[in-house]
Amino acid sequence: MSRAAAEPAADELIRARFPATDLAVREQIARVRVCLCRTRASVALQENVAILLGEILNNIVEHSLAGRHDARIALAVSRDADGICVETQDVGEPLPPQLLTSARLPETAVDVVNMPEGGFGWFIIHALADEMVYVRDEGTNRLSFRLSEPAP
Repeated sequence: MSRAAAEPAADELIRARFPATDLAVREQIARVRVCLCRTRASVALQENVAILLGEILNNIVEHSLAGRHDARIALAVSRDADGICVETQDVGEPLPPQLLTSARLPETAVDVVNMPEGGFGWFIIHALADEMVYVRDEGTNRLSFRLSEPAP
């Protein structure tokens, strides 16, 4: 398991459970940004965390928990000397294994009408996350990742 999930956090910023809705996702991302600002994380790190959370949490709402408006998402965010650690949990559909290993952009050398609608988010996730671990345990999805401060 990654450090993001295995080691105790030096500074837990957020531990929350919230409805699997677009509005709740936006509220949690805003909350995380405020917390990161208070820790004096760089603007680049704050933006990268917000982008990753947006992609991951929206994927949970739209795909893993699609149509399950009573479902909830758990989120834990912590900061240590090396960066930010994030873990999400949900009881939705399992994450397709190819998403964890594929960091390629979808084919874009096509006519606009044939342009793919999906696949860009996982490319972004792979590009920004330093470590990412997914575990499916007794019907629960746990996705953890870490981000380091970007080089100046």
